[in-house]
Amino acid sequence: MIRIRTKIMIFVTVLVLLVNGVTYYLYHSSQQTIDEYHDSFQRFIILNQISQQTSLVYEALNAYVIEKTPGYLSDYRTERKRLLSEKEKLIDRVENADNYLTVTNYYNMIDSFLEECEITVKALEEQNLNQYSFHINEASKVSRFIQDTTLSLLNSELTGYQIFYHAMEKKNVYLQAMGISLFISTILLSLLTALWFSKGLTRPISHLSSSARRISKGDFSGKDVQVNTNDEMQLLAGTFNNMRRNIRELIKEIKDQSELDRLLKEMELKSLQSQINPHFLFNTLNTVSRLAYLEGADKTSDLIGSVSALLRYNLGNLEKPTVLRDEVRIVKEYFFIQQTRFGDRVSFESAIDDSCLDVSIPILTLQPIVENAFIHGIESYEHDAKIGLNVYSKSGQVILEVWDNGVGMDGDERARLLSRDDKKEKHLKSHGHSTGLGMKNVIKRLDIFYKNQCEIEISSEVNEGTIVRIKLPYTVERRGEQYASNYGSR
Repeated sequence: MIRIRTKIMIFVTVLVLLVNGVTYYLYHSSQQTIDEYHDSFQRFIILNQISQQTSLVYEALNAYVIEKTPGYLSDYRTERKRLLSEKEKLIDRVENADNYLTVTNYYNMIDSFLEECEITVKALEEQNLNQYSFHINEASKVSRFIQDTTLSLLNSELTGYQIFYHAMEKKNVYLQAMGISLFISTILLSLLTALWFSKGLTRPISHLSSSARRISKGDFSGKDVQVNTNDEMQLLAGTFNNMRRNIRELIKEIKDQSELDRLLKEMELKSLQSQINPHFLFNTLNTVSRLAYLEGADKTSDLIGSVSALLRYNLGNLEKPTVLRDEVRIVKEYFFIQQTRFGDRVSFESAIDDSCLDVSIPILTLQPIVENAFIHGIESYEHDAKIGLNVYSKSGQVILEVWDNGVGMDGDERARLLSRDDKKEKHLKSHGHSTGLGMKNVIKRLDIFYKNQCEIEISSEVNEGTIVRIKLPYTVERRGEQYASNYGSR
């Protein structure tokens, strides 16, 4: 699969390389022309400087011969050094295959001129009138030859410059034509590539948009979107087609499940109709409790009252949340019933922070955990069994702890209880009068109620007791008067 990003990068890279290549060629050609022009101009300057310096040297020498003052001699020496410096540039910058002989003779004439000037200075210093008169005349002649040769070289350079100028004009026209051609070609190439690329991108998007609009109207029966481009759009179209098929299958499953739920509710209704009316049971228990109280059996009356309160709480509306205060109250009723059953074998300890009891919580959260502590933790103990409930706040959370000093559990059992994998529940076995699913059910409902913002921990070792710790946020987003839940067996 060639990704869209890769296609864009290839196109941009090719375009950049093409533009930069031609730009570099144009720059190189222009720079070459400038260098040639600069060399030609430098040759003109050198020849002109030599001609001027020759005249200045002769004028300084002649002034020295006439005036015989040290100042003119110093001027002569200065101008002579400048002429020597310009002479050294002849070979490197002026000489070429066409003017080799002329430049060589020119170079030698400058040497002869400077030599005649030096002989004149020495003869003047020796007061040899005939000799310095002769050599200054020779220097004058050589100076004129140098001027004539300079003009000849300048004429030759001008002739070459005319040829160079015409060639430069042709090259300039060629470069302009190439620049215009490159500009037009680049625009055409960009337009063609953009059309090709946009066609491969917008057509699949248009098909996907059309199918998405049909889906938004509830029509999931359309054909699959076909995309032939070997890029992300093909992957997107395939994913979209799979999503639509999955939605169709999910809708079918929901319809089937809805029908199944309807049948189950009918069966549940028929089953409930065959059971004792809960209100009749509550009224009967209340009557028995009052009768026991009137007969002086206070403990029996309290026990029946606790059983009645526990049954009423457990048979209430499980979809409505409650507050922690009610949960703690029901747990205490449950403890009273169990203490009545077990006697001195078990004791209950509690540490409750009353300021934490108004936090919202799913109904029947604490009782299944306490029930598990009795059944799986301390039921086998003959004496000194302890179960405790702690409620306190810490770091912006309400902490619930249910602990016991029972048989404990190993790491595998802790991991199984804390696992969110519903598939593992089918492998659980019943222990005593509990299925063992109470803890799993509590965890599932807490996750739904607090939107996975609730933390649940189990600290336990074999034969060292167990602590179940639940960390609740102070507030929870209420969903009207109910919250979404999924209840299993307790």
